[in-house]
Amino acid sequence: MLRKAGRPPGQRHGPEKQIFGHRRYKACDSRENAGIGLAISTLVMTTAYFLVLPNVHMLDLGGPLQILSSVAELGLAPLTVRCVGPHSSVTSFQGPALGRVERLPARLEAGDVVIAVGSKLLDTLTTSNAWHDSAAWLRESFGEGRNGGVQVAAVCTGAFLLGAAGLLDGRLCTTHHAHIKRLRARHPDASVIDNRVFVRDGNVWTSAGVASGIDLALRLVANACGDEAAIAVAHDNVVPFRRFGADPQLEPQFSARSHGNPLVHAVQDAISRDLEANVADPRFAQRFAVSVRHLSRLFHEETGLTPKQYQLTLRMARARKLLAASTLPVEAIALKSGFASVQAFRACWNKGEAGTPSAYRQASTRSAE
Repeated sequence: MLRKAGRPPGQRHGPEKQIFGHRRYKACDSRENAGIGLAISTLVMTTAYFLVLPNVHMLDLGGPLQILSSVAELGLAPLTVRCVGPHSSVTSFQGPALGRVERLPARLEAGDVVIAVGSKLLDTLTTSNAWHDSAAWLRESFGEGRNGGVQVAAVCTGAFLLGAAGLLDGRLCTTHHAHIKRLRARHPDASVIDNRVFVRDGNVWTSAGVASGIDLALRLVANACGDEAAIAVAHDNVVPFRRFGADPQLEPQFSARSHGNPLVHAVQDAISRDLEANVADPRFAQRFAVSVRHLSRLFHEETGLTPKQYQLTLRMARARKLLAASTLPVEAIALKSGFASVQAFRACWNKGEAGTPSAYRQASTRSAE
């Protein structure tokens, strides 16, 4: 199966071409891939340039840097990783300094990816020469359809740097949930999507940042080297699961678990394991030695939700993930998500979502592969 290739900045359509898979440093062409089912893409990576500025966030850099460095370390592809910027050394916002930062490359080649790393978005940064020089370099490198074979990505507030370079105009993008409104206000020509882990529009990628930079890096690996390679990298880095771009930044199963009640956590674990469970059945509450009424009151005190409401948020999260990541029909997705019928799923969907499940799938395919 040929994976859909991205379009470079400034180019809306382009030819697809098969490249290397994920055998040890083994390039493969269409003849080698015939009949063996490797997932392949035109978005080959040869060099990853991490663009770092003062007050860089350590995890915004370290997470994706570790993921992409693992590609060569595990023998999956000869990917070179470099840190570049206008300064030879920078101090992170968290304190430690980063040295041996190389100069911004004078020329980019097909297969390169530039990743603008998030920094603390202070006025002293966005008005600095380092900021303006970096934006000018990005504009010169990528503007007006130049460097069609090169990808550009942003982690967290790195999206603001892409915006300053004009690379987000007319494109879908995202950033950390705390900066969504600011990005919209500063770059009104960009189509800013909130509550997404990462978004891709052509060869321009943006992400929510922090831990989601890891998800973005894994997607870059999957596109260049195949899903098996991305799984191997995730396993080596002890990443328990891979999120998709259409996944929300704040998953309901996490946002409703910021409490310390062990009984409620046990109930949440049970609901997560069995999305079809009848949480209103007295036998469900008896498993935790409480009554249905007491369980509902205690659960609501700790989470702000009833057990049934929490279960529905998990069902909907599962359904959204399956819509974005599979080609299963809506009927099958409804059942796999714990709903008794597709009618029950659609009724729940219509209460909390704009548009139809099919429209959501189409939008997810466009914005997040």
